[in-house]
Formats: sequence, C-alpha cells, structure tokens
Amino acid sequence: MSASIHDLIASFAEKLTVVEIDIAGIRFFEVRADEVGTPYVVRRAAAKWSTLTATGDEVADAVGDVARELISPEGRDAVVVLPAADGPEQEASLRAITAWCPAAQVMRPLGVKAADLLRDLAAQAPLRQSYDLVVVRERAADGRLELAGQPLFAAGTLPGQDAHVAVTCTGPGGMLLAVSAWSGPLEPSGLVSVDHAPLPPGRHTLRAVLEAPGRVGFPGVADLRPHTGSWAEVVAGLPARLRPPSSRPAHLICAIETTGAQDELEARCHWPAYLIDLLADSPTQFSVISYGTHVFGERHPTHVPPRVALWAGSAAQARLALDSLRPTPPTYPNAAQVEDVLAELRGLLPQDRARTALLTIGARPPHPRRVGRDRVPPCPHRHDWQALLQELERRHGTRFAAICDAASPAWERLGSAALYQVDAVDVEELAARLDLTSAGGSLTLPFVS
Repeated sequence: MSASIHDLIASFAEKLTVVEIDIAGIRFFEVRADEVGTPYVVRRAAAKWSTLTATGDEVADAVGDVARELISPEGRDAVVVLPAADGPEQEASLRAITAWCPAAQVMRPLGVKAADLLRDLAAQAPLRQSYDLVVVRERAADGRLELAGQPLFAAGTLPGQDAHVAVTCTGPGGMLLAVSAWSGPLEPSGLVSVDHAPLPPGRHTLRAVLEAPGRVGFPGVADLRPHTGSWAEVVAGLPARLRPPSSRPAHLICAIETTGAQDELEARCHWPAYLIDLLADSPTQFSVISYGTHVFGERHPTHVPPRVALWAGSAAQARLALDSLRPTPPTYPNAAQVEDVLAELRGLLPQDRARTALLTIGARPPHPRRVGRDRVPPCPHRHDWQALLQELERRHGTRFAAICDAASPAWERLGSAALYQVDAVDVEELAARLDLTSAGGSLTLPFVS
C-alpha cells in the first residue's frame, strides 16, 4: 500500500487527493508541489461522524458535497481512499466518493495516520526537477562573468544520495551556497535554498547530500547558516569581471555636453564627479572635455571647438575642471558636437598603451557625416563619428560608455560598454565595464573556471 502511494506522490501532475476514513470521521488531504517541485501535504477538510447526519444516506450526501468541491470528476488528478474501519458511515462515505470519482483507488492502511504517512512518503519522494548549485563563471568569448548551474542532482534522484562539486571561494567573507531547481536546460524555476558558508578563500570540494526534496545539506561545511538577504541584491552585486588589477595605467576621459540650463549641467556633472571620486586612489589619469552645439543658419556655420578643460590630470584637478564648466545656450536642438570631440581625441591620445575610456554625457547625438532621413545637418567639418570611434578602438583600445537623456542607436554605439539614463547610473558597474577597476576581486557566489 505504501509503495503505491509513494509512486503516486512521485508522479502526480497537479495534486494527489487522499481521503482517510476511520472510526472517528473523514479527512481530505492534498499533496501538491511548490514552485521548485517539492511535494507538501495540506488538510483540506475534516468532519466527525457526530457532526454529520445520523443515517447512512445522509452521510453519503454530506460527503458527496465535499467530494464534489474538492475532487475533479474527470480523473485528471489521482484520488486514493484509505478506509480504516467498517460501519454504515464508512461504507456510505466510500460509496459517495467512488460514485463521484470512479477512478479513485481504495487502499487499506497499515495502522498509521494518513497525515504522518503522507509527510513521510513526501520526504522520501524522488526529485521532480533537477537541482544545481548556482555558480559564477567567465564567458569564453569576452571574460565577462555570468551565473550558471553546476549539476548536483538529476530529476529522479532519491533522498540520501550525495554529489561532489569543486568550486573556488574568492573572498575572505566566505560564499553563498544557492541551490536552484531547474525545469529544463535553460529554465530555472526557483531557489531551493540559499546558505552562507564561512569558508576561507581558495579551492574547495563540497559534498552535497539530498536530505529530502527541497532540502540539500553540505555536511562538510561548519557553521552553515541560512542567508536572510535579498537574492536580487546578490545577483545585482555580480561584477562584470573577475581578475587581478591590470599593470597598465588607466585614462578616463569625460566628455560633457554643456548646452541647457544650470540644473541640466549639474545633473550631467554629478555622475563623472562620483566616478572620479571612486577612482581617486587608483593610478588613473583624468581628462575633462566640454562641448556644445553647432551654429547653423549663416552662410558659413560658426565653429566653436570643444573645450579641453583638463588633460591627463589628477582626480583633484578633474573635480576643479568639472566645477569650471558653465551652461551654454543650445544653438541647434537635435544634435551636438560629439563628433568634434572624437576628432579632437584622435589628435590628443598618445600611443602609450593606457587603458583608455571615454564617458560621454549629453542630451543630443552626434551630427552625421551626410544628411540622412532625419534631416539632421551634417557636421560642418564632415567628421564621421562612427569611423572615429572605430579608429579610437583600433589604435588605443578605447572603451566607450554613455549617459544620456534618451537612448537611440547612436547612443547605444557611444555606450557600447555601458549605457545609462541620466537619472539611473550604477557607478561601480560603470567603472568595471570601462575596465578602470579590477571590479570584483571576490564574489559572494562560488566561482568555477
């Protein structure tokens, strides 16, 4: 009998209904699976014979009403009836249930309570979904970090089985052991558990034991504690890369559009100032360039070149350069001198193998080399901003980030390493994506190479 119910718990689709009938009364239980496939037991209804009517027919009517409410007549879900006593009430109840659900299976219990039996069998059930340890790895294409699943237990694994996995702890604060259930190769269905393991930095071979569906233990890890923080914060804190600091010097160039009101300029200068402060103790050089809009409408457009407020200076000098910027009136509404900034950089950047990063902050995209369908006039000097970007990438390995008011294809290219709206910037992530920091000497999750 127990083996048959065990098989049903292992294979039910949506729910398994179990009806217990004994000398005291009748009880309806349901076995369901949560979002990670762990079976659990709930009691849906119960009644003593004394609360039902006296005759067998009246008992049958009352039980039939409950059965119609809790049991589907189409037979989609398995139904098991456990009659543990004989008598008119028990026979009437059994008759009512089988009349409503002819596919119900009648099994004779072995002197145990249904609730205890079901909980024990659910804890012994094989996994309905595979379990993985959530780890971090480097993508082969570009070295960026990504979450991945390290297989622990396949679907169908029985409790008591163990698995071994080799991972690296990268920081002195230990790491989180997060187990995830998967409904398919690329379809994580949810977290089974997240525990903090106070392990020292270095490589560890962990032994995982499937204690029960929904419960994985790591018996070799002392002082393992449940993690109480937000999983979203764990994922958001994943750095872009994991590597030792580069021996090459870094050079951050901030190109800032000054057209607009004072508050607009202050909003644009806020984020480069924050980034400069973040990098102040690193061996980074800073440059600040301001630019505005072209003047059209005259026979020959007036050309005011971008202003180099600072070139290859210190963090303190860069903050002073930012403070020196003043707002200028827009002379053309739909584009700005971004392409002139790129042309200026072509002549300023030396071949010194520094890690060069360009952060462009503005509201308007660059002028095209020629007039397009949007009718934006071309750059008066016919600078091709896309060709200039490619040249800066090729000759200097420049990485590009942008902070803009509204995204567009041009801004996506100017922010190929990182693109943000002006009101939502993650400066630590920005520094990492521009290759200005080692960005993640340690991780909160296990690392696999």
